[in-house]
Amino acid sequence: MKVAILGGAGKLGLGFVFRLSGTAHEIAIGSRDPSKARQVVNSTVQALSNEDAAIWADLCILTIPYSAHRATLEPLKTRFAGKIVIDATVPLDPNNLLRIKTESGKSAAEETYDLIGGGFVYAAFQTISHRILRHDVQEEVVQEDVLVAGPDERKADVMQLIRDLNLRPIDAGPLEAAALLERMTPLLLSINKQNRIKDAGIKVTGIQK
Repeated sequence: MKVAILGGAGKLGLGFVFRLSGTAHEIAIGSRDPSKARQVVNSTVQALSNEDAAIWADLCILTIPYSAHRATLEPLKTRFAGKIVIDATVPLDPNNLLRIKTESGKSAAEETYDLIGGGFVYAAFQTISHRILRHDVQEEVVQEDVLVAGPDERKADVMQLIRDLNLRPIDAGPLEAAALLERMTPLLLSINKQNRIKDAGIKVTGIQK
């Protein structure tokens, strides 16, 4: 599968590049400035504009900050037709990092669905640190859980991609559940702060798969 990471030159985006590099998927990162993006990836990863990356890909992972959400997606909305879009955005309130805040009051992932005119939009990876993605999968003992919210159609493809990353996908329901996933990030940030750690995550029990 052709996987493009939009906003791929940031910490989370480069975490995905690192983890995807150990799979059979083709990888591209999209950036406002592809020339800068080329400086942070190896020759096996394409560095493209966000538009070219969206056109090229079968599946797009959004790792853009919420402040650039609308400005990035609106010009690209026709480029996502028929493609899977995984939105990892967490719309943290800049005035209170224990809250989320969006323009509409919906989740960022639901806003993505509205901005691009529907399609196969999923929320995922809100509870996974970029540091976890950069762990060498050969050294991992505990497999992290990734919660996925979105439509049943094409969800199996999203779940398989997560397995390919040596992570465990957990079906969290329809896209309406995305707001719950996004709210988990500030909770984990608070847990990190209180316990003086950096990589708190979520582990779901009772699911045997």
